[in-house]
Amino acid sequence: MKIGIFTAMQKEATSFLQGAYTKTTDGAFEVYSFKLGSVDAVLCCPPSVGEIAAAAACQLLITKYGVDCILNFGVVGALTSDVALTDYVLVGDVVHYDMDTSQIDDWPKAYYAYFDGIFIACSEKLLGKAKAITNYPIVRCASADKFISDATQKSQLNTECGADICDMESAGILFTCKFNNVPCLMVKCISDSLFGGKEEYKVTVLRATKGFFDLACKI
Repeated sequence: MKIGIFTAMQKEATSFLQGAYTKTTDGAFEVYSFKLGSVDAVLCCPPSVGEIAAAAACQLLITKYGVDCILNFGVVGALTSDVALTDYVLVGDVVHYDMDTSQIDDWPKAYYAYFDGIFIACSEKLLGKAKAITNYPIVRCASADKFISDATQKSQLNTECGADICDMESAGILFTCKFNNVPCLMVKCISDSLFGGKEEYKVTVLRATKGFFDLACKI
């Protein structure tokens, strides 16, 4: 069993890199090998944030490093007041809300022909395992290459997609795992609240990532 771990930024990987590890460089990607308890783990940090870099990093973990599943740990923005600053959540499904081919076909916004609908589910098995050891709520993530800090825009996204959180990587991560038939679990921590923005994010981001390693060991 080998676990792949993806974090979009180095700061999200901090708790994983406080112990013993081996670092290699694979193209533009930084790859770290270490143990999660008795299990081999490989963590990949991409050279950039965003969906494309996330997809490439996850494909690298799957194709070259042969991981059996991918765990993603990252920070996200809240789209409702139901999730508060530094709360942990489990992603139940993802909507890539920026996808839109409606001008050339009859497909709705966020629809991919490969999937049955616009809300793409994470691994039920891994979610069940995570839920058995935590009381974290299961939420929907709206994902696209946009950092959203405005409360009005956040509320609008919640209304349009029924999403609780937003980020810039989850669609790239999950879709890559789906295309490769590799189970995926995403654990997120709120770094900016509904009415927070970049200043709140800057203050909170490192505090929000401290518990990622301990949680990964339990899962």
